[in-house]
Amino acid sequence: MSDQEQGEGMRSYLDGALTVERLGANDGAKPFRAGDARGAVAWLVRGTPFSYLHAVEFAAAGDRRGFHAHSDHTEHFYLFSGALRLLARAGQAEVEVDLSAGDLAVFAPGTGHGLIALGPSFAIAYGNGADPIHDTAPADLAGAP
Repeated sequence: MSDQEQGEGMRSYLDGALTVERLGANDGAKPFRAGDARGAVAWLVRGTPFSYLHAVEFAAAGDRRGFHAHSDHTEHFYLFSGALRLLARAGQAEVEVDLSAGDLAVFAPGTGHGLIALGPSFAIAYGNGADPIHDTAPADLAGAP
């Protein structure tokens, strides 16, 4: 359950430290996802530069990634295909959220996050602020490896 619904397709958790949006049709102003028999396309950034972009693959169910926090940047995590269980923590509050293809999760600085694959999955992560490779600390999350 989300802490709060923020309009169609947007869910907010941990007092806004985590948002998850199911991307929909192109409205000309925000990220969108569209698809047909050929597959899917997602337009994730419009007019806002970002300082890094990387692809994340989960080969099989049970694969884990993350279980860390970044102190000085906002991370966007778009699930292109598959399904993941997201664990996130802000302060003493923690939440589990199942993500499916088309979900865009946004982690505010300091929000601990870890992901567990529910099957083979592919995602794209991007953001602004400090280099995430150098701005990463382990996060105290239930279910951490």
